[in-house]
Amino acid sequence: MIKAVFFDIDGTLVPWKSGRIPASVFESVAALRRKGILCFVATGRSPFEISAGHLIDGLDFDGYLLNNGELGVDADGTVFYRCPVDPDDLARLLDWVEARGLSCWMVSEKQCAINRLTPAAAQALEDIRTQPPKLGDLRALCREPVYKFSLFLPPEELPMELLPHCAKTQWHAFGHDLFSAAGGKQQAFAATLARYGLTPAQCMAFGDSDNDIGLLTAAGIGVAMEAGTEGARAAADFVTRDCEADGIRYALEYFSVL
Repeated sequence: MIKAVFFDIDGTLVPWKSGRIPASVFESVAALRRKGILCFVATGRSPFEISAGHLIDGLDFDGYLLNNGELGVDADGTVFYRCPVDPDDLARLLDWVEARGLSCWMVSEKQCAINRLTPAAAQALEDIRTQPPKLGDLRALCREPVYKFSLFLPPEELPMELLPHCAKTQWHAFGHDLFSAAGGKQQAFAATLARYGLTPAQCMAFGDSDNDIGLLTAAGIGVAMEAGTEGARAAADFVTRDCEADGIRYALEYFSVL
């Protein structure tokens, strides 16, 4: 019996093209919670992006796995899982970014900031309907744990040799999230199960991107969206219809969860 369902946001709950959550998603999440099934968000987005962009307004969840699974938060704001970026990696990164005049967006638990807004950064953020964060001093922000940072450049130019403790995921031709390699959605999923007394077999997960692969394979039932990446579809147990074609509800009904 499924007791918890995990949802990615972009391309899963929220269509990439329209940015408008289908009515079937609101109905499905509400129906799951009425049945006593826990519902969680598992996203690469930070809490600041979600709230500022009103990305999932009107949907109620029991918890949130944020920043590609680096931060786990209950609905009441209680943090139950943390996996920050290695401070030495951050120090090397800031030297590298400043020497080249590049944009870097950093996210801590309570704040986020970008050092400068280059044309590449502005375009990438506009393309995903995200307002640029406030300009700020990244070295000052690094005095507290950082859970994610974003770079805006071609993938072959990422300085991964300076970041031995980091993993990366790409969300735009010139947009990349980097975070602790010790974390990820799969690790945050495991922490959530431990907190709520669940087993993987009792869980269902929806996603569409390569950063969802660990989550899709860890859950008892992993569902990829039809428009998802090849890697996500290959990792899933089931490929459902696109979000705008009521794919969430279709899969929940297919597996008799609803």
